[in-house]
Amino acid sequence: MMLEFRAGKMHLEGKRVVPDTRKGLVRIDRGEEGLIHFQWLDRTLNAVEDDQIIFPEEAVFEKVGQASGRVYILKFNTDDRKFFFWMQESNADGDEELCASVNYHINRPLEILEEEPDTSALQTSEEMVEDDISSRAGNIVLPNLGSGSMSDVTSSSGPVRLEDLQRILSNIEPGGINSDLL
Repeated sequence: MMLEFRAGKMHLEGKRVVPDTRKGLVRIDRGEEGLIHFQWLDRTLNAVEDDQIIFPEEAVFEKVGQASGRVYILKFNTDDRKFFFWMQESNADGDEELCASVNYHINRPLEILEEEPDTSALQTSEEMVEDDISSRAGNIVLPNLGSGSMSDVTSSSGPVRLEDLQRILSNIEPGGINSDLL
């Protein structure tokens, strides 16, 4: 876990944001796959409700100037996703530092493990893509182009949206990728 703080989430209704009254927790963590996860948890149920995968320089966390109170937004540069939060930490004095810390963690370059390659650890690009899809995909339906049927793909790590999966695959360096997969 890289960072955690108490914050509720808010929902956009027209041009206003309305608070969800539940006790919440924002958690920023690096997943097993090495990607940054920005999660919102319901503190009462201790359950992850929202899980956004964020790539460096893809999003910014900032105070909403027009709002009264301690309202913050996580907005993405690559699309129109916006998530609103209200601080539930008792001391507002640390909000500015907390905001800077969030931006630091979500915009750090992805760390690549430096290991000596050995033949037992090498996989073909196709196997790696299949492993990535099966380990990260959750509760999405992918068409089976061969038979025309649909199959459910689930994972214990929770739901992953198709656009997140596409973004992951588009950020893979082309150096080691089989061109037949593209």
